[in-house]
Formats: sequence, structure tokens, C-alpha cells
Amino acid sequence: MKSPAPTSFRALQPRNGIRQNYLWRLLTLCLSVLLASLIGCSEKSSSVDLELPLVEPTLADTPDAGAIAEYQQRAADALPSDAAATQAWTSLLGPNRNGWTAQSISPSWGDAMPALLWETPVGTGYGSPVAFGGKVIFNHRVDDTDIVECHGAVDGELLWKSEFPTTATCEYEYSDGPYSTPVIDPASARVFNVTGDGSMVCLELESGNILWQRDLNKEYSVAPELFPVGGSPYLDVSASRPGGQLIFNLGAADRGAGVISLDPTTGETIWESGRCGVGYCTPLVTTIHDQRFLFIFMDQGILCLDPDSGTIDWEETHFSRAPMSYNAVSPMCIDDKILAVTGPGPGAICLQIKPDRSHEVVWKNRRVIDCQYNALMLRDGYVYAFTAAGQGGAELRCVEFATGDLQWRYHSLLRRGQGLIANDVIVLLGESGHLAALECTPEQPKVLAFTKEPLMAGSCYCSPALDNGILILKDESRVAAFDVSGVAK
Repeated sequence: MKSPAPTSFRALQPRNGIRQNYLWRLLTLCLSVLLASLIGCSEKSSSVDLELPLVEPTLADTPDAGAIAEYQQRAADALPSDAAATQAWTSLLGPNRNGWTAQSISPSWGDAMPALLWETPVGTGYGSPVAFGGKVIFNHRVDDTDIVECHGAVDGELLWKSEFPTTATCEYEYSDGPYSTPVIDPASARVFNVTGDGSMVCLELESGNILWQRDLNKEYSVAPELFPVGGSPYLDVSASRPGGQLIFNLGAADRGAGVISLDPTTGETIWESGRCGVGYCTPLVTTIHDQRFLFIFMDQGILCLDPDSGTIDWEETHFSRAPMSYNAVSPMCIDDKILAVTGPGPGAICLQIKPDRSHEVVWKNRRVIDCQYNALMLRDGYVYAFTAAGQGGAELRCVEFATGDLQWRYHSLLRRGQGLIANDVIVLLGESGHLAALECTPEQPKVLAFTKEPLMAGSCYCSPALDNGILILKDESRVAAFDVSGVAK
């Protein structure tokens, strides 16, 4: 999900009064801050003194001519990758579920705007676009209707749209949804979408016709949270059953259905597991030590399960005690290690998985990365991530995944942006709508492009998508597609 769970320290006024649990969270926050001041950072923390928060940017928000020249030379000498052809952006976090794709782009827009291919107006919502087979799919809301639309990736032609009534609300000045990101299954030519009030819908990719629909929150009596439903489903195509399974953090703790698995073909329940509440993250299924693992970053921390049965292995507590905080950054994996990040407060925790399916904490650091809702991006053993606006200073950082060691930090107008890595280029959409490109290297931040003016309307909380040289961006007023292929038209 790449749905934001706003947790800034500024005063937020509820639309219809203050909930009692808000006051309890506020009290807990004060006690947590006092405790943190006494005990300092947790064990195995990085020794780097981050001297936060920053006051001035560390680098100018302008392209670096030297870095551009060096990058262009390397790009000209590089051989094309066959892997790029199979890197469709079918779900949140992309084809490899780590924000990285083998697709390449040309970051040649400098301080101007890349060529606009098409745009279309949209309503509210923080769900991100996805793409496959020349189609771009996204959701949004107009009045009391959640809408899923499909457009041509090249020309923006509206191919179909499906509408669903919704009553989801946010008590604060953020969007009433939808927050979840659709998932495309190329094999079955289906699209799976979760509405703001928790209805799971399966649509036909070619037509948008409804194949099945379940109002999960109503079925399982899931109480509304402060924000609309924000988690995105995970399509586990490597499951032991034909057609795979859809895994979703439902949060029906009282029913023992914190996590559920659905049959993608029929929508029927396969298994239910866990007395855990809801997080705003996408599940992760991966293979470690020749065994399949399912990791869910739910309300109180990380839950590890057997994805084929739903059997729980263990739980590691990790969550922010700040008011209105939700775990909203999807966990990621490299080799036998899992990284989970939340903020403000707890920051990052890295766990190592043992052959007997147990785990241990490798490192833990509340300051080096403390994303609130900004997706992590991984490449070659390093994580690139935005920090929170409080102690993190709202900046981009590069951190070694295995150790938590800070490599560099980039403080800019982007603040808490969203992004993806296209081969060796980090593409970043800033919180206020600026578009930037940095060379993806742990050595130092090298700016290849940075628009002088915003090209999207802030606040930008949606992750970008990439489809064969077309960059798709979304805010709460429009979806826009830009040509970043570098190929003359």
C-alpha cells in the first residue's frame, strides 16, 4: 500500500470530535518520548551522529552537469537488458516488489518537464497507478463513488471504468479514499481492487466487468479506523494451489482473521489467521532457506506465517506510539533478512531468518530511516528511503540493508517524496510535485534532473509507475503520463 498514514506532530482537527483512542495515543506518545530520552537508541544502532533535524538543504535542487555527462557516457556503453521486457508494473512496488525495475529511462528533462503524453482528471485518493500490456489502471473517488479506470498507456484513451458506492471517511483533513493500489494478474487477465470501505473486487482486465465482489469489512465486522482501508492485496502466484492466492491484512482480530487468503478465481476464503489489527502495508511472500515465508507488517509489528496454511511462526513488536500512527511502509527482503520501517519513533528494524523459521534482530535504529508512508526502494544491497518530517528531517537517504549504516543523505525540496528505481536511476516525485532523477549509487547523491517547478499538485502521496518508457504520476486532481524513454518521437 502505498497509502499514507499521516502521523505528523502538527495539530490535526477531527471533523466530528476527538476519539478517545486518540487521547490515549497522545498520552502514550508523551511517555514514549520521555522513555526514549532516558535510554537513547536501541541495541545495535548505527554509530553515525545524524545531527537532526537539518535546517538547510545539503545539496542544490539542480542537475549536476558533471554527473549527467558521466551517466550519459555509461548509458551509451551499456548493453540492453532482456529482463526489461518482463518488468511490467502490475502492483504497488513494481515487478520485483522492491521498487526496482530493469526498465531503463532517460533522465534528460534537466530542470524542465518531460514531454507530457496525456492527462486525465481524477477525484480523491492515494492509490497508485499500475500498468500492463499497454494499459494503465488506477482508482479514485468522486463524491460517494469509488472508481477504477483503465486507460491506454500511450494515448490515454479511456478503455473502461467500474464504479462502486462507498461510505469511507477520514476524520481529518486527508482524503476519504481510496488508499489501496490495484493489482493486475496478467495470467488470468484480472484486476483486484480494494475500496475505501473494505470491499474486495475482481474485475476483468479487458472490460472492467465485475467477476466477483466481497464486502470483507462488513462480513467480518471490521470496525472503521481513523483512515479508510489502506492495505493492498498481494497476489501469491507461487502458492501450492492452482491460480495462486490473494493475501490481505484484513485486521479482523476478534474473528481470528487478521490475515486472510482468498481464491483469486472465485473469491472464496482459503484460510484465516491471526488476532492482529490492520496495517496499511502490502504483504510479502518470499523464499528463504528453500522455505516459503509470508510477512505482514500489521498494526503492532511484523507477523511471520506459512503462506500455504496461514500457520503463524512468530511476531516481532514494532510500531509507532504517536497519535494517529499506522504501520504503512511495506516490508522488504534481501537474502535471509527482512527490513521493516515505521515512523515517527521506532524507525527501522532488520531481522535475520533462521533455517528453523525463527528469527533474531540484526540491527535496529530509530533515526537512520523512519518513513511514515513512503515506500522503500532497494538495489544491490542498499535501501533508498525518505525520512519523516520530524526527527528525520524529510530527506532521502541511502542505507546499507544488512548493517543499517548510513551512506548518504539528500535534503531537498522533494521532502517526503515517492519514487522508483528504473535500472540505475532513482525517479522521485516530491511531496509538492517536483520531479527529480538521481543516479542510483551508494557513493553520493548525484542529481541528473530536477524540475524547477512542480508538475503535479501537492500533496503527492501516490507512488509512480513505469511502463516501457512512460512514467505515470497521480495526485488528487489528475493522472499524467510522461515520456521518459529518451527515444525521438
